[in-house]
Amino acid sequence: MNTEWEKFLLNHNAIIENNCVKNFGLSYDEEQTAYSNIVLADLSHYALIEANGDDVVDFFQGQFTNDIKLVSEQVGQLSAYCNPKGRILASFRIFKRQQNYYLSLRSDICDATLKRLRMFVMRSKVVLTDKSDEFSRIGIAGVNATDKLAAIFTNCPVKADESVTENDITIIKIAGTVPRYEAHGPISKIQELWQSLQSDATMIGENSWNLLTIRAGIPEIVTETVEAFVPQMVNLQAINSLSFTKGCYPGQEVVARMHYLGKLKRRLFIASLDSDTLPSAGQAVLTSDESEQKVGQIVTASWSADNKIEVLAVLQIEKAEMDELHIESGNGPVLHYIDLPYNLEEEKK
Repeated sequence: MNTEWEKFLLNHNAIIENNCVKNFGLSYDEEQTAYSNIVLADLSHYALIEANGDDVVDFFQGQFTNDIKLVSEQVGQLSAYCNPKGRILASFRIFKRQQNYYLSLRSDICDATLKRLRMFVMRSKVVLTDKSDEFSRIGIAGVNATDKLAAIFTNCPVKADESVTENDITIIKIAGTVPRYEAHGPISKIQELWQSLQSDATMIGENSWNLLTIRAGIPEIVTETVEAFVPQMVNLQAINSLSFTKGCYPGQEVVARMHYLGKLKRRLFIASLDSDTLPSAGQAVLTSDESEQKVGQIVTASWSADNKIEVLAVLQIEKAEMDELHIESGNGPVLHYIDLPYNLEEEKK
């Protein structure tokens, strides 16, 4: 976390651990304000990779699951990076500002992702740089978020993935059960935006922003889940993160075979549970019988407003539909399913 930005957050009573804002002195119900007004979140738990050069579009087109040619300064996208076996190494948001492309991904997988991408640049005219400390990133969400931003920006994004850069700040609308936006820009500009919004907003920590992401059904790959899933297991085909017409990329044959010939046996679910311990990413989900068979994994988990826990989990579809599933043990906390906020039918792009 940039020192100047950290000082700014501390002056606003942020509690910071491991370069991440845990909260601003409030309890786990701080995200509830998003359903009645507006919330502000520091997004320093995401890193930012900048990409530029004459060959950057062709290079990314040959590496990622989505069609980079559809990205412009007005439209971004979700995408993923797979190994040759079709297992996801990283998931991220791609957007463009001032002729450069940017990948926003969880900080813990940034170094490994950047190192692997650079291995394949070879003679291509592509420069990849970690810009996490040069830009600040904040989240704005809530039923009143659109109106608040429209009062500041001449053009405010209307649909998910739409992007606008104005006054050196890039605003991106992202999917959610309430209106949600990311803002990226130089630290001084993001400080100004924060200050212009804070009088009407509740400031929230990482957990509360992650909870909004879970409720949106958007998976995020972290260190513990690298190479754990193929794209369809985490519903990438349903959230406009996967193209079946763009051409080759690592693992494309595996992904295409599943799409055209296979039957998906695992998919992403949203669930709630009661527990005193937050499940970790990658933790096993088990059956309730004596065998305690592993039938899935936790993708992400967050405390929710009523002191319950909400998770994204990849589960065997048959088991999830027929059996009671648990974490920790066969008689541990039970998963209670929540409807996904999107249709699971594949978008054949």
